[in-house]
Amino acid sequence: MRALAEDGVLEMLAFKGGTALRKVYAGARGRFSTDLDFSVAGLEDDPVGVKELVEEAVDGKEIGPFRYRVLDHRERAHIAYENNLGFDDVGDLKSKLDIGAPPWLPPVMRPWIPLPTHDRYGGPLPDLPTVRLEENVAEKVARLNRRTFARDAFDLVWVMREPGVALDKALTRRLALLKCWVDKNGLSTPRHVWSPIADARAFEGGRWLAPRAAKDFDDEQIGLLTTPLPDLDELGRDLSRLYQWMGELTAEERTIALGNGADRGTVFDLLRGLDGGRLITELW
Repeated sequence: MRALAEDGVLEMLAFKGGTALRKVYAGARGRFSTDLDFSVAGLEDDPVGVKELVEEAVDGKEIGPFRYRVLDHRERAHIAYENNLGFDDVGDLKSKLDIGAPPWLPPVMRPWIPLPTHDRYGGPLPDLPTVRLEENVAEKVARLNRRTFARDAFDLVWVMREPGVALDKALTRRLALLKCWVDKNGLSTPRHVWSPIADARAFEGGRWLAPRAAKDFDDEQIGLLTTPLPDLDELGRDLSRLYQWMGELTAEERTIALGNGADRGTVFDLLRGLDGGRLITELW
């Protein structure tokens, strides 16, 4: 991240996803995450062009004993890590690199949560341009509306349990409902496209009001990323208990929760009214 900042690339990005939650909110208390998920920071930025600049900055980079390469796998970019420390048993280490369309809320600058190992990194770490917590959480809610991934459920439960984390629930719920609608119907502006997602569905309040059981979860990766391993039945109950407010919809939210493409005008009005007004001039 510091190398990207020094190369002038980091300022074009907004950090998000599980890794961002760990680095700027949770520290060692959060789930370990290996993916690097970003949005382009500015509405005027092209995700394809920014992705090319990031890959160019990363590929072949050497920092101390570490070397970084960018690999393409199934049309997805991954960062591969190599070292000369003599660690031959670490396996094939890679991080998925994803750079998407800009966030709907203005990004915020966040410092790293201090960890003892940071003293070994060779100097101060740059503050990170980050997608706002409410939008990061809303994207996880929208994904859990489609699939039940344990890693997303774990992150959402952690956010609601952490005393020092302040989440605007009403804003998060509105963003989540809008993202569910866009996942199903798509959204385009003169400069950006949010394509429909194949398995997207209309917002299902019952998935938040009723506990999910272990059999409902779609992955088992959580066992590699948390210590101790969470009980999935308990995780599903906690998710429902802590997110009952996802069912407290306003009249406008009940409309867009239906997922009807004919309600695009209402969706546009709500998007234009979001904090910061970033999309006012983007939407016709």
